[in-house]
Amino acid sequence: MKKIHILAAVFSFAALTGCSDFLDQDLKSNVPGPDYYATDNGYESLTNAAYSSLRTIYGGDPWLFEGGTDLFATGRNTVNVCDLYGNAFTSANDAVTTFYTDHYKAISLANETIYWGEGNSSRAGRIAEARGLRALYYLNLVQQFGGVPLVKERVSGTLESSQRASAEDVYSFIISELTELSTSSNLASSTTDGRFNQKAASHYLAKAYLSRGYLTKSASDFQSAITAAKAAGAGQALTTPFTKLFSNAGEGNAEVLFFVGYSAESVDDPKDDGNKQQSHFCAYLDGQEKGHKYTSSTLTPTLWMHELFNTNTTQPAQDERYEGTFMTELRASYWHYYDADKKDVSAVTYYYCPSWEIANIDAWRAKLSSRAKAQVVEMIPEGTNISGIKTSYDTKMTEDVYGVASFRKFDDTANGRTYFNTQSSMRDVYLARLGETNLIAAEACIKANDLAGAVSYVNIVRNRAKATPATEAEMTIDYILNERARELAGEFHRWADLARTGKLAEYVEAHNPDISTGQVGSKFYLRPIPLAAIELNPALVGHQNEGW
Repeated sequence: MKKIHILAAVFSFAALTGCSDFLDQDLKSNVPGPDYYATDNGYESLTNAAYSSLRTIYGGDPWLFEGGTDLFATGRNTVNVCDLYGNAFTSANDAVTTFYTDHYKAISLANETIYWGEGNSSRAGRIAEARGLRALYYLNLVQQFGGVPLVKERVSGTLESSQRASAEDVYSFIISELTELSTSSNLASSTTDGRFNQKAASHYLAKAYLSRGYLTKSASDFQSAITAAKAAGAGQALTTPFTKLFSNAGEGNAEVLFFVGYSAESVDDPKDDGNKQQSHFCAYLDGQEKGHKYTSSTLTPTLWMHELFNTNTTQPAQDERYEGTFMTELRASYWHYYDADKKDVSAVTYYYCPSWEIANIDAWRAKLSSRAKAQVVEMIPEGTNISGIKTSYDTKMTEDVYGVASFRKFDDTANGRTYFNTQSSMRDVYLARLGETNLIAAEACIKANDLAGAVSYVNIVRNRAKATPATEAEMTIDYILNERARELAGEFHRWADLARTGKLAEYVEAHNPDISTGQVGSKFYLRPIPLAAIELNPALVGHQNEGW
């Protein structure tokens, strides 16, 4: 599969987005200028630099996307975003500042790509792609912060001040851009090389309409979300098994509408220049000498993350997504699970048993001799740990080595690539895929009071997973949130899902052990505009989000 190659040819683009002013884009002496961008190679390098922003935003730590949700809480290593609702969380929070700054740097590069491509018909496709990237970045910003400054043009000097647009205006811009791009002849209908395309535009258009609908309470927004989701492919059967889709063999699948591409050929060092997705959402698995994968042990799956597979179903064991998400059997080496010659013969050290399989442990042991001496670690409120002692699930999360089942969903299993390093995965990061497109359509149907439509979209997702089919009577926003968790856990959606639906406080306080009852007040449904941004942009003074 051909992918965009983003090498060191990004040049000194940091100089284009310096932080001395709100947006400082003065061309420095070491930054390519008009003569370079007039060449095909120069312009292509600029385009690739715009795509490299995706790696910055999605390839690192997913704090604002997944931290402080119902699905992930503090592991053995704490970070300041595991608890995003305490007194220490302010507008000076570094994770919030980084998120905001990285997105505006990305927008700046997109604007540069658009500017230097104008007037050249051969660059119309790259301009359209850059507009799509920019719309995605603004969608992330408006979901996290509400209204933000809309910078839609390249800045040739220094932009010292920019008014904050309303959330409605930001959504209107996003929707206008994506509406045009979803049918633009300058974009491919779909791609497998990681470039923005019509299907991706339709997917994000559906999400923008859905999100705005909660703000405007407009039935037409929800209907438009359904229409856009259909254009992206909602309603089509999902034929690739979940476990295959989330494997190295799943890359390039047509079900994935947009992704952040990684390959060993497109980085300087595959050991150090990949993404962190496989190392997050895991328990601590000890040192390199133990033969397991590296885990950050920062955002660890909550008990609720397990029990969601025992919710909205009569037969949880049928849902293939559980085994596709969690590493339930830990062998002498974590990676033996993926080795056909070792999986069944390498002794299982720990079996992470969900609540619905505890009664079947003897049958599980009897299937393979390699399971005979495995210590059962129970994924229940109070159950056996790695030493066979009954402890709380929360204690297993925060104190035990090998404490709870790790995510295997994002594992990079290519030969020679199982490095003991946080940022070593060369697996693509899926950003838009048809599983979510169907769930966007289902949620919009519920808001439009079309429960029959909602259940049809939900069951497309559940049928692929071999899960118990949903019924029309079950169609609520809570059901959709549960299904989104089962299908999309760890894919950079959860905080925005809970905030959008108004369920943040309810879900986090009920299921995240870091959070106390009554702790999540109304102000936490938007992040604070970073103090650093306000200091650099005088137009933001007096326009902080309420409560901050």
